[in-house]
Parts: sequence; C-alpha cells; structure tokens
Amino acid sequence: MNKKIKKITDKKNTIKPRTLKGFRDFYGPDAKLREYVIGVFRRVFEKYGYQPLETPTLEYADILLGKAGGEMDQLAYIFKDQGGREVGLRFDMTVPACRFVAQNYNSLVFPFKRYQIQLAWRAENTQKGRFREFTQCDADVWGTKSVLVDAEFIQMGIEAIQTLGFKNFSARINNRKILNSIFQASGIPKNKEYDLAISLDKLEKIGPIAVKKDAINRQISPTVIQKALEIITISGSSEEKLAKLKKTLPSDAKTQEGLTETQSILDYLKSAGVSSSLYQFDPRIIRGMGYYTGPVWEFVITDENIGSIAGCGRYDKLTGLYTGRDIPASGGSFGIERIIEILKDKKIKGFSPLATLILVTVFSLDLLNPAINLAKNLRNSGFNTELYPDPSIPLPKQFKYASQKDIPFVAIIGPDEAKANTISLKDMLTGQQKTLTFPQIVSRLKTPLA
Repeated sequence: MNKKIKKITDKKNTIKPRTLKGFRDFYGPDAKLREYVIGVFRRVFEKYGYQPLETPTLEYADILLGKAGGEMDQLAYIFKDQGGREVGLRFDMTVPACRFVAQNYNSLVFPFKRYQIQLAWRAENTQKGRFREFTQCDADVWGTKSVLVDAEFIQMGIEAIQTLGFKNFSARINNRKILNSIFQASGIPKNKEYDLAISLDKLEKIGPIAVKKDAINRQISPTVIQKALEIITISGSSEEKLAKLKKTLPSDAKTQEGLTETQSILDYLKSAGVSSSLYQFDPRIIRGMGYYTGPVWEFVITDENIGSIAGCGRYDKLTGLYTGRDIPASGGSFGIERIIEILKDKKIKGFSPLATLILVTVFSLDLLNPAINLAKNLRNSGFNTELYPDPSIPLPKQFKYASQKDIPFVAIIGPDEAKANTISLKDMLTGQQKTLTFPQIVSRLKTPLA
C-alpha cells in the first residue's frame, strides 16, 4: 500500500496544474462579485419584462458564422465533432438568439423580450479586460419597430448601472440614419463610408488633427473629413443639436426618420423621469456599421476616462438571415468582464464579498450537538454560517481559520455558555468578545458593520 501511494505521488507521475491562456478560475470574493453583478442585471432585466434564455454552448458552424464570414472566421472556435459535423463554440449571444427566434417563430409571442447571460468564447489575443472565455450579458426585443423599446432599454440600462453603484456615467445616443445623412452631407463616396466611420470613431481617443491624418491616409479628401468633423462635433443640448442638424442635413425621408426617432427617445426618457444629466444625443457615436439600422447608443463611465461599458442598437435585418424575412429587433450587450474589473477596486454599496458571515466553533466533542444546533438556527435566520468540522482542533487554530478566510464573526459555546444557554460572539475585526443570547446574536449580525 505504501509503495502504491509513493508511486502515485511521485513527481514523474503527476500532471502540472495550469490553465489555458485567456481562461480563468474564480473563487471566493471574485466569484461573489461576479454573482452580484450578474444578479443586478437579472433583477433589472426581469423588472422590465425580459425573460431568461439559455442556448447551447455548441452551434452548427454555418449558423454561427452566417454567410458574411469576416473577422469571426478567425476568432470563432470551429471544429468537427465525433460525428464529422462542423460545429463551433458560441462567440456571442446575438447569433444564437436570432437562431432561436427563427426556429421558434410560430410559437413565440411578439414583441419577444429575452435576456441572456452565458459564457462565450473567442480565439483572440488576450489583454487586460479581454479574455478567450468570458461572460456575455445581452438583452433584446424582437417583433416591433417602435423606438419606445429602444428608449425603454436606455432607461433600463441607466437603472442597472446606477444599481451597481456608478454615479458618473452617461447614455450617449445616435441614429444610423442620422449618421448616414452626415456621410451624405460630407460628400463622401458610398464605397468610402466605412473608412470614414473608422477614422471618425477614433475622435475621442486621438483628437481631430490625428483623425484628419488618419482619414487622409485612407484616401479620404481633407474637405470631406473637415465637413464631417464640423457636423459631428456640433455643440449644445440634445435638443439644440437636433435642431442644428435639421437645418444642416439633407431633408430626405430617412434623415427625418432618424431625427424624429431620436427626439421620440429623448421625449420618452423625459416622461419617464430620467435625469437629463444621464443621457445625451451625441452624433459622434458610431457603432455596428454592418448591422445596426436605427438608434444606436452606448453607456459610458465618465470617471477616470474609463469609457464604454455597453454597446447597443436597433438591427432590423439581422434575424432575416435565418428566417428569410426581416424581423425588427433592438437591444444590446453589457461588458460584464469590464464592469467587474472596474468595480474590483471600488467600494460597492449593497455588495459584500463575504461568503461566510460567522464561524461556529466546536469547543469539544461533548459540546458538538449545541454547536450543530446553533449553526442550524443561524442558517434558518438567514446568515451564511460555517460549522468547524473537527472537534479535535483547539480553539486558537479555529480562530486562525476564521481569520485566514476573513470570516468576521466567530461563535463559541463552551461549558459556561452551554450551562447558561448563551453564546460568546467574537468580532474578528475589533477582537472584542461578548456573551449574548441567541436573539442578541441575530440582532448583532443584522448590522455587522455597526
């Protein structure tokens, strides 16, 4: 027997523990923070009528990649399964959700509102805040062209971000129809619009002079880029910007649609009582040139130049790839990983990373039953409680265990406490220890930071 154990534990026969690049483990406070952030989004989404959807980890490759190909051909994990079928790991939630809507079109009730918080995978270069396995957090509505759902989504996103404890942020709103009209007014040829969008999208990061140089390098004339910059950097309140654009942009139907839709969103947010300091019309927002068709918006944290934590918009034609008919849709994705990284170093109101609030020690084997009963009563009272599992371990080592796990309170039932039907409660932060009754313990644990 000893020889067998020795052989198993021989270094030559062990496997080096390691994780793949871009993949992570989560434990303790990190895992609790993730649960908290995800829980906030779940509660807020459901508050606005969105229902949860979960789709399979694997999809057929042609479903994932669609007909367009492009960047995702390189980023998607695509392989053949044991049956020789080409399959892939989902790289976002939008494609599987569109597939679900198309597959279940006749049984769904429209407008169909769903949220989806699941893992996704992309084979991209890892960097800070960007991983190969990550949690995607989406909410979308299918089946209506009404911009009220776009406006409501903005209201919902603002509520979620406020609930997470952020104070300095803004929802920045634009419209693809307005953006297209800006391109038209600038005089850019149709086949160069995408290049112009790439240059303009860098405005906040590199400034107007560098944007001009970038655009010229893309064979865009200085006159065109100058005109586009003049239009998208107009100043004033949201309403003032819209009024200026109404005079500046072409007066065709699509432009008017974009201006009217944007005004409707602003009117909704005002009627809903959302503070005007938390949203603005911003013609500089450029998102999803390949698929967004109407309103687009992002949520930006203005503290410390953190930037965008969510990208959203209306995409009325994407689902048609799977149904053969267009189904209007709108929604967005919140950067869970980015939000978690930002919150890690911030004090979050309402969030405690503690998995265990109190450790019930075991004084001796003779006093094991009172300890078991106390742990049960504490759990029934709603407190996360850990019972030390080994009566043979002396109390100082049990205290050390609580300290190493950052458990803030320790309960002791010794012979004197058992006789008097009391409990000694030790505050591990202050070192103070008091003898209390069970109701007094409950009252104390309800205000652990007092």
